[in-house]
Amino acid sequence: MKEMKSICIIDDDKVYTYGVKKIIKSLTPEGNITTFENGRKAIEGIKKMMEQEHDLPDLILLDIDMPEMNGWDFLNEFESIRFEIKKAVEVFVISSRIDTKKQELYQVEWDEKVSDFIKKPVQTETLKALLN
Repeated sequence: MKEMKSICIIDDDKVYTYGVKKIIKSLTPEGNITTFENGRKAIEGIKKMMEQEHDLPDLILLDIDMPEMNGWDFLNEFESIRFEIKKAVEVFVISSRIDTKKQELYQVEWDEKVSDFIKKPVQTETLKALLN
């Protein structure tokens, strides 16, 4: 599996984002990490990256419960622009509210859009596995 060079964290929890960003930097010091505090800002940021022909994320860590535009709404919007992206982008839904019974339903509904569902707090070993 290729090493992730560009990671996007979409989460409104600044403490969580700071911690995950620090762990990712320790695992992939050369990696580029972009953060957005909600889905709307992330869509706008990704569109801007596309317009400016910047490197788009290899991997997105997506929270579900956010103000303004939640993770599910982000996924719907992202699907409308995903076909324009010239590379595969893996999306991992990360939430403290995922329960295993509902996860199976989510996976059926979101199977093509989401690589996996990960429960918060994310462990260092889990991040290491995602990045390598």
